[in-house]
Amino acid sequence: TYSAQDSVYKVFDLKNYTMLYSISDQNVQEIKISPGIMLLIFAKGSGHVPLKILSIEDGAVLQSFNHPIHRNKKVDFIEQFNEKLLVKQENENLQIRDVRNSELTEVSKTDFMTPSAFIFLYENQLFLTFRNRTVAVWNFRGELVTSFEDHLLWHPDCNTNNIYITSDQDLIISYCKADSDDPLSEEKCGSINVSNILTGKCLAK
Repeated sequence: TYSAQDSVYKVFDLKNYTMLYSISDQNVQEIKISPGIMLLIFAKGSGHVPLKILSIEDGAVLQSFNHPIHRNKKVDFIEQFNEKLLVKQENENLQIRDVRNSELTEVSKTDFMTPSAFIFLYENQLFLTFRNRTVAVWNFRGELVTSFEDHLLWHPDCNTNNIYITSDQDLIISYCKADSDDPLSEEKCGSINVSNILTGKCLAK
């Protein structure tokens, strides 16, 4: 929970609703949750953004560091996936940083444009991006793994609430635009498409 008046985040145990610990810092801009850890994103400094990785269980600081950024450019997103930190600024390359050893991988801004949404696939160590009705699968080496042959989403600005990923993380089920050869498909209705995440093949619709 968050108290805007006091600038305090409180973390509770959902088993018995007891408060585990609190985080009090007016400079915290955003918090990202990843299995077992929590990423605190602080207000930008001069040419960097301060970050802290905490243990969710007890709030202990596991790592604290500054990630360099371009001072006059908007930060499109900062995302945490286990030990990988994804940072993208406006009109800049995607940066994938391994927080264990500070190893940095960059993906060209022409290959990776800022998506409207993400889904992380923890079992497969991959992530899905959604942009302009299209879905793509990436690995953490910055390589495009899959683009889909017949999976054009119905909504241009995708909301991940409309996307279903199977528990094995091998299939994606979405409400998509119907066959483009049908002149009435745009106005009438779409189709529910089932595609393989690793191959991009459409299995059913």
